[in-house]
Amino acid sequence: MIKRAFAPLCAILVLSAGPGLAQDEEAMMQAWMAYMTPGEAHSALTSQAGEWSHQVTMWMGPGAPATESTATSTAEAILGGRYLVERFSGNMMGMPFEGQALIGYDNAKQKFFSTWVDNMGTGVMAAWGTVDPTTHTLTLTGTVVDPMTGEDKPFREVHTHSGPNEKTMEMYGPGPDGQEYKMMEIHSTRAAAE
Repeated sequence: MIKRAFAPLCAILVLSAGPGLAQDEEAMMQAWMAYMTPGEAHSALTSQAGEWSHQVTMWMGPGAPATESTATSTAEAILGGRYLVERFSGNMMGMPFEGQALIGYDNAKQKFFSTWVDNMGTGVMAAWGTVDPTTHTLTLTGTVVDPMTGEDKPFREVHTHSGPNEKTMEMYGPGPDGQEYKMMEIHSTRAAAE
């Protein structure tokens, strides 16, 4: 079915580009099929589907006292197991909090990616990264806008799994002096394990 969907596009490209491209049609189809087919990395992501509870610790700056809160989330595999969507709800700074993550693995780039949106902003956080084969941790780096300046600031996330039903996310970003510090730590437990 997918091949049929791409056939008209390929025919137009072949006719407009001449006989040279006709020889590459099969290679192009194979590349698209490899790009769209979920693999081991996608299975690892979608295995995280379920109900989760979260213990959230935040630091507003280096050396600042920690603030703690709780949240819950529902994670769901979508689009044939190609992506994981996780919807969060909780309380942050005394206000109701909602957020949504979309996590995936790009077969062509051979990298994981994550996007994040929530009701405490109007922008999107996006990050890319890889798994360290030695520590089995996923490290993502990206940027998020600073509402005071309108400029993008870097951040780094480190995701560690203690087991199939327990994980930790640590987020780091620049402090006032530009040096990186730990801004947030989220310890998560899948409901089935409680």
